[in-house]
Amino acid sequence: MSEEKTSPKTLSRREFLRNAGIVVGTTTVGSAFFLTACGEEKEITKTVTTTAPGTTNTVTTTAPGTTGTVTATQTATETSYICPLCEAQFKSLAALKTHVETSHQGQGQIVLKSGYIKWNADECAACSRCVTACAASHTGFATPLLSGIKWVDKQEFYGFEPRMPVFCNQCTSPECYFACPLKDQAMCIDEATGARYINHEYCIGCGTCYNACPFEVKRINTDSTAPIAERKSYKCDLCKDRPEGPVCVEVCDRDALTFVSSEGRL
Repeated sequence: MSEEKTSPKTLSRREFLRNAGIVVGTTTVGSAFFLTACGEEKEITKTVTTTAPGTTNTVTTTAPGTTGTVTATQTATETSYICPLCEAQFKSLAALKTHVETSHQGQGQIVLKSGYIKWNADECAACSRCVTACAASHTGFATPLLSGIKWVDKQEFYGFEPRMPVFCNQCTSPECYFACPLKDQAMCIDEATGARYINHEYCIGCGTCYNACPFEVKRINTDSTAPIAERKSYKCDLCKDRPEGPVCVEVCDRDALTFVSSEGRL
C-alpha cells in the first residue's frame, strides 16, 4: 500500500501579509487637533498614509503544516494635516499653524486636544490624598494652596459632601490659555500630551487665568500666603512629565479617580 504524499501548502501574498501584520498602501485618519475661534470648534484631519517606495526584501514564514516564502515590499509613511478652512494640506502641524496665522488671520487658533481626570463622587472618601500628593509632587510642599487640584470645603457646591476635590477640566477651548497675557510662556499647551499647564518660570500671578476660568468653582489655585511679587498660579497639568501618569490617580486607594485620554474624550 503506497503512502499518500501531501504537498506543503503555500501561503498567498495576501495571507502572509495578514498573518505577519504587514499593511501596504493604506491610509489612517485621525483628529487630535482642532481649530477654535469664538467658541466654535473645527476638527483638523490628520492622515497617515502608508506607501510602497519599491524596495523589497524576502521573508520566510513557517506555520504548523505550512511553509511560504514571500517577497514583501518595504513601506514608508507620510503624515499630512488638512486645514479645516480651505482644505490645503501640510506635512507638519507647524506648517499648518503658520498657514492659519497668515492666511486665515483672526479666524481661529490650532489647539491640541487633552485628556482629563474623571472624579467618581460615589467612591471618594474626601481624604485629600490626591490634593497633597499633587502639591508635593510638583513643589515639594504638601499644601493645598500649591496643588493643581482645588480643595472645596463648601457643601453647597454641587450638593456633595462638605469636602471635595475639583479638577481642571482641561477645556477643549481653554479660556484661561487665551486670556493669559503671557500665552505660550506662562499658560501653555504641551505639544506632546495637550495638557494645559502653567510654566511657573514665567507666571506673574496676575490672576487673569483665574478670572477667565468659566466654572463657578475656579479650577486654579493661587498661593495667597506668598508676597504679591512672588505669587504664582497653580492648576492641573495631568503630570505631563511623569512617566507613571497623574500622581493623584496613583495615590487614590478607592479608585475614585480615572485618567481619561484625549481619544476617550467626548
